[in-house]
Amino acid sequence: MAQENQEIDIRKWVLRILRNWYWFVLSCLLFGVFGVYYYFSHTKQFTVDASLMIRNSDDGAGLLDGGIMSMVGMGTSKQTADEIAILTSRDILLQVIKDLDLQTEYRKKDGLRWMGQYPKHDLTVNYQPMFVDTTRTGASISIKVRKNDYLVKVKTKRFVTSRHKVTDLTQPFTTCAGDIFFTINKPLEKGDCYKLRTMSKLLAAEVYKDRFVAAPIEKESNIISISTVTDMPGRAIDFINKEIELYNLDALVDKNIMATNTASFINERLQLIESELSVAEKEVESYKEKHGIVDLPSEAGMYMYESNEYRKRADEIETQLSLVQYVAEFVANEQKRNSLIPANLGIADASLVALISNYNQLALDRMRVQRTAADNNPMLLQMENQMALLRENIISSIGSLRNRLTISKQDLETRYTQMESQRTDIPSQEREFVRVERHRQLIETLYLYLYKKREENALTLASTVVSAKIIAVPQMNPIPVSPRAKIIGLICIFLGCCFPLGIMILHDIFNNKISDDSNEYERLVGLPFGGVLVQNHHGRHVAVREGENSASAELFRSLRSNVRFMMSSDVTNPVILVTSSVDGEGKSYVATNLAISLALLEKKVALVGLDIRKPTLAQYLDLASNGALTAYLADNSYTVDDLIVKSEFNNLDILPAGVIPPNPSELLQSQRLDELFKELRKRYDFIVIDSAPVALVSDTFLLNRVADTTVYVSRARHTTTELVGFIKQVYEQKRLPNIITVLNGVNANKIGYGYGVDVSKNNA
Repeated sequence: MAQENQEIDIRKWVLRILRNWYWFVLSCLLFGVFGVYYYFSHTKQFTVDASLMIRNSDDGAGLLDGGIMSMVGMGTSKQTADEIAILTSRDILLQVIKDLDLQTEYRKKDGLRWMGQYPKHDLTVNYQPMFVDTTRTGASISIKVRKNDYLVKVKTKRFVTSRHKVTDLTQPFTTCAGDIFFTINKPLEKGDCYKLRTMSKLLAAEVYKDRFVAAPIEKESNIISISTVTDMPGRAIDFINKEIELYNLDALVDKNIMATNTASFINERLQLIESELSVAEKEVESYKEKHGIVDLPSEAGMYMYESNEYRKRADEIETQLSLVQYVAEFVANEQKRNSLIPANLGIADASLVALISNYNQLALDRMRVQRTAADNNPMLLQMENQMALLRENIISSIGSLRNRLTISKQDLETRYTQMESQRTDIPSQEREFVRVERHRQLIETLYLYLYKKREENALTLASTVVSAKIIAVPQMNPIPVSPRAKIIGLICIFLGCCFPLGIMILHDIFNNKISDDSNEYERLVGLPFGGVLVQNHHGRHVAVREGENSASAELFRSLRSNVRFMMSSDVTNPVILVTSSVDGEGKSYVATNLAISLALLEKKVALVGLDIRKPTLAQYLDLASNGALTAYLADNSYTVDDLIVKSEFNNLDILPAGVIPPNPSELLQSQRLDELFKELRKRYDFIVIDSAPVALVSDTFLLNRVADTTVYVSRARHTTTELVGFIKQVYEQKRLPNIITVLNGVNANKIGYGYGVDVSKNNA
């Protein structure tokens, strides 16, 4: 059953939409106009994107074999997220905005659109010094070129605006943004309109950071995509190019700072070691000349092999001690307190190398912050504290490492001494020569090592490999992102269809009147249904006449047949009570025309007006007499013949109500009323009663005793849905006999009548 009702509802809605097709067409046309206006008033937006690959630090330092850059924290693969943060950092964005002069946006009205002007614009605004750096909200300026002057509107805050009529834009004038003037770059024409928006550098940096999206193309990829949607593609392309350029420059500066610092340290050590090596070589030369030594004795070959192994290890430890000593002297030098500590000198202790790497990275970060921050900046002070703590840890680590190396060296020298004691046959001068030569070799080894590192560092310094390689240069997608005509058209069609449909739904939600759908009414009431009656378009109270073939006449004939069919066959000379819930539903109209249609069957019919509170029959039928029914009920001297008024219709007599009495309920309960209907049943075949509305007064319920059938009239678009429940209640409580419902005021087109419609709205 639910499925059947759903199918009926769908069919009803489809038919309803088809009947009102013109509203959907008009709605689509209306939204189409809005869509056309939207399309031509919004500036076209384009996508600008670029791709770049973040190089690993070892991509440009392969010749260093791990090299100095590894020791200062740049030899491992960079984290893409960290590089994106650097790429979009405030310092870089501020520099881009400064270099490209992006603090002010210029737009000119072209038709309905505001077109951006970049890099050239018709005019340039000039503010007071420091205004754009001190303002928080910036300033918006609109300019309209008129015949003899310019209309300028300036807005700095939400409610702070000023309007000015200016004859010469190149001369300063006072506004809510201070004194401003303009530089005219191109002759302005009458009717030109401009919009300018100026922001502080910090605000502009935040705005552009939100506009441009930088993200890796894949989760683990080193390739970054930078994209934005803008109406000024040229500005976006320049912005991305400048941003990448500054990012690469910043990375090169950091790398060169570290390499230069390391080169300076190595050169200082080489000068000292070169002097020590010269002294050692002269000492060897003097010893050989003094003792005439050319080569070591061959018989000491085996000993020398074993002892050299111990000595070699001791030399390595000595080298480590020297390197540690060099670093310790560098760290202890107060003049180089904030400099980068030389790294990758060959120190074997991993913990010390890690501490130096962390210290250098923190020193680099401090240098970056120091470029834009004051000396008392909290972040700068915090970094200096961290550097001091790391320096202390480095000094402590150097001391511990020096102690461990010293112990190891003493152990090796002890073993070496033991080996030497076994060679009592080797001349003392030869042993002394070995000592002198060993000292020379130690200094030479250290010299060659540092010389190699100096060359590697020079290669690093000379390297020009940038950190970011551009894979796809910034370019504009020629297909606009918005506004798109097809999408706008589809949206307009969708809204054009939804708008009238929504109006219908809202109308149904808030409309509490029953519709002119007889099937829906019959389903709501759930009582015997006598039929429908169409609207009365001619304004005549009488719709049924002999030979009349109009829609109203035919429907009343159908109602007549249905009422006769639904009445009990046991009742002779029946009394038909016609009533409604409230005024205006057409009960008098139905009662009159039902009585006339019965009279056309050559039956004697009496039409009794028992709506004694508001009698209208005499007025509707243009009777000469208003009747005497109320007088008959109140005065025994009146007879039935005194009540009857002949009508213009054969076989139809009218009994109008008469004067409105002061006690209508008492009159309707009098015995005289019962006697009246006994007499009428003897004289007439049908008696039709025009009664009062039952939801307003209780008079009609008093007629229950004299009526056989009740024709209950409702009117489409007038009777409320709440009254439908009242009708059901009257039926269930049996307060009126044999109720037959009728739906009045239905649109003739809704029931298939497209011809001969002669009825308009009811007068009853």
